[in-house]
Amino acid sequence: MSTVRAPANCSNNEAVVRVWHATSSSAHPGPIETYCHQWLDESECERADRFRVMTSRNQHIVGRGMARHLLGQSAGSAKVSPKSIEFCCLQHGKPAVKSPAEISTPFNIAHTDGLVLCGIGHAKHQLLGVDVERLERRTDPELATRYFSTPEIEYVHSFSDATRRKLAFLKVWTLKEAFIKAIGTGLNTPLSDFAFENIDDDTPTIRMLNPELESEHQWKFFSFHPRESFIAAIAVATEESADHLSMHLNNFDEVVAANS
Repeated sequence: MSTVRAPANCSNNEAVVRVWHATSSSAHPGPIETYCHQWLDESECERADRFRVMTSRNQHIVGRGMARHLLGQSAGSAKVSPKSIEFCCLQHGKPAVKSPAEISTPFNIAHTDGLVLCGIGHAKHQLLGVDVERLERRTDPELATRYFSTPEIEYVHSFSDATRRKLAFLKVWTLKEAFIKAIGTGLNTPLSDFAFENIDDDTPTIRMLNPELESEHQWKFFSFHPRESFIAAIAVATEESADHLSMHLNNFDEVVAANS
């Protein structure tokens, strides 16, 4: 599967969704955690200290610190201090920017063992969600029968090879997670209420099986491998046509290296 990228000469004013990926340590904090920790506010530091599992602590630090850094940069020439950004939680816990108003752009964070993603939207984007999974994670593709829609179940089980069937399951799973994270409902929305089509494409499409999910939003999905051994998906909704919307993939580790 190829990674969908925006043109190299795209500007910050174009409706490009940017996805950043960062290494997270499974043990002692590394340079990425050290860099990101400096941007956390007091409540985020306190929450980090409550994690008993180091992997989860590191993912929290990298996710919040990276989001703060990137959102501060998204203000353009009037860059905002990452520590001055105030977050709030929507109805089902989805984080959003509360202030300052000039960076109230949609964003979303996802993480798995060893990697954290942060998607940063554009003012033209109404909703955004991301998800990522490690390909080696222990999972059972039979869960598709329990949670997926009928067309997706048929897609997953169309692969006789166990490895390809697992990849198919994770591809659908990340797409579904990205969508429900974008709309902010989480698993309160049954995964069988919508179905992905053209799943083998880098930009699958969605069909709402539950009429209550229909809206005026125009959806665009990207399925990609941010790094070897990982699969991810991003869901973006706009009020205009999403046909020309593109994604730009970036390595946050390079940002840390350049500023260390």
